[in-house]
Amino acid sequence: MSKKSTLKHIKNRAIITGNHIELFSYNYGYFQGHSDTKKCGRRNQNITTDEQKASNRSKTLQRARSNVRRIINANSQLNKFLTLTFKDNVTDLKFANKEFHNFIKRLNRYLHKNGYSPIQYVAVIEFQKRGAIHYHLLCNLPYVNVKELQTIWQNGFIKINKIDNVDNVGAYVTKYMTKDNDDNRLVGNRSYFTSQGLQEPIEITDDDICERINHAVLCGDIEYKKEPYNATFENEYVGSIEYTQITLIKPFDMTILKR
Repeated sequence: MSKKSTLKHIKNRAIITGNHIELFSYNYGYFQGHSDTKKCGRRNQNITTDEQKASNRSKTLQRARSNVRRIINANSQLNKFLTLTFKDNVTDLKFANKEFHNFIKRLNRYLHKNGYSPIQYVAVIEFQKRGAIHYHLLCNLPYVNVKELQTIWQNGFIKINKIDNVDNVGAYVTKYMTKDNDDNRLVGNRSYFTSQGLQEPIEITDDDICERINHAVLCGDIEYKKEPYNATFENEYVGSIEYTQITLIKPFDMTILKR
């Protein structure tokens, strides 16, 4: 089988995450499944300019924020927002990440002991202006006294925030993620962590299904909380991109597409 036969030309894309829908329409389209990617490993590092490196890191962080937002919106059971802070001015990301994962292990042991399932979560890293590291978690934690949580954390303070009136919880959480691609601590490190067992966003690239989703929105087959957000972006590879984001009153019903 030739390589060309494995390629799929994408002109439209829909991403469904709970009660959020994102629609993309590409002017030129792009090919999915192309295997002849340009080599960009260590051999080419010496010809990559600082400007290109900064641009690549900026794109990586932007993709990370989009991934976090979509995963969160796809998992409505994540309804508790926690902030973990260190009592000392901890700036070492390797040390902080180790302490974070140890906290999750201790917390899961505590939950198991009290008859609960392991915690599900999405955690993002925030760098304060002074360099200190914070962790923000959206999770499905059952009721645990804050003082007990701080004892389990062992490193400082835990704050619990209410998010009951937040329409786009994913966007709310990602605002805490670093936007500074000059912070070398993120090079080669994750900017967020997720637990196992989370619902993945639904991605659709079939033109007919994408058109039916768009038709369902325009014809009022589904109700949304506010007017859809529309924007147009330019991309050197796919041309103009027509983008629509819709926040529904309730999670999207996939059976609508079968009518």
